[in-house]
Amino acid sequence: MASSSSTQPQRPIRLFFRSKEAVELYTLSDTTSSSNAATTSPASSPDASKKGEITLYKGKTTFHTLNPNGECAYIHDANVGLIKCDFNDAGDNNNNESNRPFLQDSKAILLAKCSPRGSYLLTWERANNNNTGNNGNLKVWDADTGSFVKGFSCKKATLNTLQWTHDEQFVFHMVTNEVQVYTKAFVRAGRVRCTGIASFSLPSVKGVAANTIANKESENKYLLTAFTPGTKGKPARVDLLRYPDRMGRESSTVVVRGVDDEKTGSTPSGPSLASKSLFSAEEVTVQWSPRADSALLLTQTAVDSTGESYYGSTHLFLLLENDGKRPGFGSAVSVPLPAEAAAGGTGTVPIVGTNWITNPQINGPVPFAVISGRMPALASLHHGITAEPSFLFGRAHRNVMDVSPHGRFVVCGGYGNLAGGMDFWDRNKGKRIPRRVALNDSASGGGSYVTIKEATDLTVTSCSPVVGHQWSPDSRTYLVSTTSPRMNVDNGVHIYRYDGSLVGSEKLPWENSKYQPDKLLSAEYVPAPFPTELEEKSFYYYPDRPQSPPPRGVLELKGEAAKAALTKLSSQNSQSNGRKGNGGNAAPASAYVPPAARKTGGGGGGSYVPPGARKGSGTGRGGGGSLAERMRREREGSAANVSGIKVTKRTGPVGASSVSASVVGGASGEKSKSALRREKQRLAKEKAEKEAADAAERAKEEEEARVKANKADPAKRAKKNQ
Repeated sequence: MASSSSTQPQRPIRLFFRSKEAVELYTLSDTTSSSNAATTSPASSPDASKKGEITLYKGKTTFHTLNPNGECAYIHDANVGLIKCDFNDAGDNNNNESNRPFLQDSKAILLAKCSPRGSYLLTWERANNNNTGNNGNLKVWDADTGSFVKGFSCKKATLNTLQWTHDEQFVFHMVTNEVQVYTKAFVRAGRVRCTGIASFSLPSVKGVAANTIANKESENKYLLTAFTPGTKGKPARVDLLRYPDRMGRESSTVVVRGVDDEKTGSTPSGPSLASKSLFSAEEVTVQWSPRADSALLLTQTAVDSTGESYYGSTHLFLLLENDGKRPGFGSAVSVPLPAEAAAGGTGTVPIVGTNWITNPQINGPVPFAVISGRMPALASLHHGITAEPSFLFGRAHRNVMDVSPHGRFVVCGGYGNLAGGMDFWDRNKGKRIPRRVALNDSASGGGSYVTIKEATDLTVTSCSPVVGHQWSPDSRTYLVSTTSPRMNVDNGVHIYRYDGSLVGSEKLPWENSKYQPDKLLSAEYVPAPFPTELEEKSFYYYPDRPQSPPPRGVLELKGEAAKAALTKLSSQNSQSNGRKGNGGNAAPASAYVPPAARKTGGGGGGSYVPPGARKGSGTGRGGGGSLAERMRREREGSAANVSGIKVTKRTGPVGASSVSASVVGGASGEKSKSALRREKQRLAKEKAEKEAADAAERAKEEEEARVKANKADPAKRAKKNQ
């Protein structure tokens, strides 16, 4: 995939920071891979790497939104209003000359977002006497000039009642029992009648598969979903609709107007493409595929009626525009989860997280990822049409699946109340990404490196609690941030390369100490610009790059030398972690012992000692003989058996039997059907022979016992002699 233009320089990767004191823009210039660290010249000084900081605005701000093309940001100051900060002229904003509001009377705005292409700005404010007239409190503005376009009324504090199509040709506005359709000039173009509708969703992007010619007829049709909650004993329902020809049975006709507001006639509306009745759904979350032809539907309930879970119940469905079996009809498929996801628990399997592979130009259907099951949860990849699992990432304490913009790299992360572990995968290869570490103090004079390949060593733990996380637009770096008010300590931003190696602070243009302890409010990458119209079939601004090759002219240690180097690195890391946690005195981790159980001068005998702290419990974590510890080791042991598995065949219903799978990149360990048949015959023969030998042994023992009894009984012996 080509870059945006061969004549213009490529836009660098930029990051947008909003703190309690200012709004800043940083340029990330140097993210050299750890594999090239040994070949990097030390000429680059720390002062040179700190360049690229631009202060966009000084003062306290309440919220912000970035334009999808990455050209500007809209920042709200309660004392000023909504301010537009242009990134191209960011150097002129240091003196705060741009402190005049971009939108008129915008101090009361509480929410704002941009349209998919960045042409319009949507804002919401509380309804009052000033905005209850024709303008309303839900307003649409021109994103370039700041002029008012259209106003609506909305009591709820949400922006989801008004949505644009991916090309901004039509606008859908939800009101009571229907969704009204407008052209881009806000001229009525029809309506979608749906009694009791509570929410709807439109895809924000739409791409086409590689080597595929776009169908102009399909470009003028737009998919959307409509959710109706259950009432009076009736189940909830989700409909997959298509404007303008498949708007549902309640919409008899649709008046269609051209994009230039010219009436083109009426089109009869057919039934919905697909419909799904949901007997246990209070909320729904819709995630559209990058091709905008299918969607994932995640249903949630606050209370589990079966009593199996304290956190309610979740179900996952796949909505398809084209069923394949019935032309002109879609389908709603219940996503089958791997049988391994139900291991270690009973009842329904909870859905932890879902995400699509973001690249629409891959060959075949676009797959999607699912994290399911109780902790440690199982991450799996599913087929985009059949929804069957096709790859198992493994079981771990993870709740987030972040896919890079090009769909090549995947991060399985455990954030929030989890420990912050991260696993970096190459989806194309089905393997964890190996990490090359330069050895500057090696015997070869600093010209060598070692490759880390073990799965346990490739797992990365974040430097601080993770609140925000995001891939860069070029898919080469990954951002994790700790921000306020979620975390009021250790605020800052850390950057990881695609292989999981941490970018050193000397290469970052900001100082995390500047935002500590609780000054950072938000941090994110600036979006990439849209590809130009001259580039046909282009979907990305930055090119899709695979893993970097090994550095040239640098020796890679292998065999015993590599083992020794890895052992030394491991000991150095453990000592470093010990110094950080114990004030310079590294000590091995041990199980917690309550004060009453600790031995003091007098002994303290007779005090209760938890099972995990008793001597001889025999675990490497300072004990662990308790039932919970044994269950944890059993789960983690089974987790290693399903990591990096490519599912090839499913046998039986979901949850009833396992899947036939093979290990990606290694021996499968599965036997052929003939080998299994011979093994079964051999076992049956051995069983029959053992049963025959046991029967003969029992008969012999009975005969010996009978003879012995006759010899010992005088009466029987006398009768025998008569």
